[in-house]
Amino acid sequence: MDERTHDTGESGYEVPTELTDVQEVAEAVVGVLSDLVTDHEPKDEDGQRVVLTVSADIERGGTGIAEIDEVLREKYLGFDDRPRVRWEVEASFDAVAALARTLVDSRQRPDTQIAGSSSLEMLVRDETKGSVPLTADIPVTRYDMATPRGPLTVTVGPPSAALLLRLALRRSGMARLAVLDREALFVHLVEQEERRGITEGSAARISAQCVLRVAARPRLLALRLDGPQVTDTGELEQAATAFRVRLAYESDIVLAPVLDVSRLDGSSQPRLVRQLPLRATEFADAIGRGTPPGHIGDRLLGDSHDMEEELSQRYLRAIAASDPFAAYMGYYHVLEYSMEEEWFQALRDRVEAAGGVLERPAGPIKKAAKIAAQLLGVRTDTIEWSELKALHAVMHRHVDIGALATDLDRYLTGAADYFANGAVPFTQVPQLDFGQADEAALRGHAADRIYRVRCAITHSKESGDRYSPYTDELFLGREIPLVRIAAEHRLFPPARRL
Repeated sequence: MDERTHDTGESGYEVPTELTDVQEVAEAVVGVLSDLVTDHEPKDEDGQRVVLTVSADIERGGTGIAEIDEVLREKYLGFDDRPRVRWEVEASFDAVAALARTLVDSRQRPDTQIAGSSSLEMLVRDETKGSVPLTADIPVTRYDMATPRGPLTVTVGPPSAALLLRLALRRSGMARLAVLDREALFVHLVEQEERRGITEGSAARISAQCVLRVAARPRLLALRLDGPQVTDTGELEQAATAFRVRLAYESDIVLAPVLDVSRLDGSSQPRLVRQLPLRATEFADAIGRGTPPGHIGDRLLGDSHDMEEELSQRYLRAIAASDPFAAYMGYYHVLEYSMEEEWFQALRDRVEAAGGVLERPAGPIKKAAKIAAQLLGVRTDTIEWSELKALHAVMHRHVDIGALATDLDRYLTGAADYFANGAVPFTQVPQLDFGQADEAALRGHAADRIYRVRCAITHSKESGDRYSPYTDELFLGREIPLVRIAAEHRLFPPARRL
């Protein structure tokens, strides 16, 4: 783990709102609570606290259109599982300001982390699904670790209010419910009404901290470290790694830091559902037309055709991959599949263009370089086989730069700018400005970028460029669409694409 800034949005490429002003962040925190409880007109009480009423927007009529508001109100009042009491959520201005300061002070951390003077909290996920859950039947698990400065406490459990707010602030509106669960809040309020014997029509209050705690998605898990006074984040990160390694060794449980707030479910590659934006009308018309009927997308809209079995399996495995390393290498294997043949074909075309004829040699295809060099009158080392040259040949034959640029722009907001200007921290890569006219050069740059990332994640020599698991996961995830779309151009010729 390091202190690189991880700027991720819904697609993983946008720049987030800067957490630099405490007052603005405090207002944004209240906005998150408003979205959760559905009250966007909270009241100021005595200049000490803000009070929000659960479902107030529905009760008062949020749209301003009487007919619609009446239907929404009747629908809501008809729910059996809704709270019957007028629940008010209160948050003191001091508490909100303190949370805002914590968020501002943590702005240099990844969006899934919160740092204090001697503490560090990070979102994690259990990657060993077959193991006994670390927090099975208990909300929080604590460990004490000895350090030269004194004891350090490690806590594994639900995220704190501050971390939940940081995750929620990376989203807006209904998207915040990926982090905060309104239904879970309702269940808690109903349970409180039954336990405390509060009748319908009464009023009751609950703190914002409690609301955030009970509304946290159950699947969210955080690892928190609290060290002795003045423990810097570098020491805490090392302690977190030491704890995770020891836990894996003793219990076969891997807690992986989650760095991409846009993909909390484990997948580190963006999903490209092409049926919706490309064939929206046909997609909608196809709903319920299949056998059995009633399923979204139960009819394929593209032209299915036979494909090479092994190549197809590699592509399917890459699509299913939940970690970026497996996904990237899966798509790369699709490109790698016919490299030797593509390299030889490109060399034969070059010889033919010079008026010669290049026959396929017996044995390793790489022997063709020596024969071609003699026919072309060049040194063998200038045309000999290399994986990079073979990848160039694959890209030259199969990749449509215009279609690649369109795909990136259509499905991944900000991706075009990222590939034109962004850097990869674990290796040097060429930039891809799809606005330039030279398609041949762009194919070459794209091949170079794919190959350099592949080398960095495949090799792990201490002295060379290399990918660091988990630390660089988000950045590798950003590179996946380029290699994926290139692989898909290899699999689906233009006439077969949607």
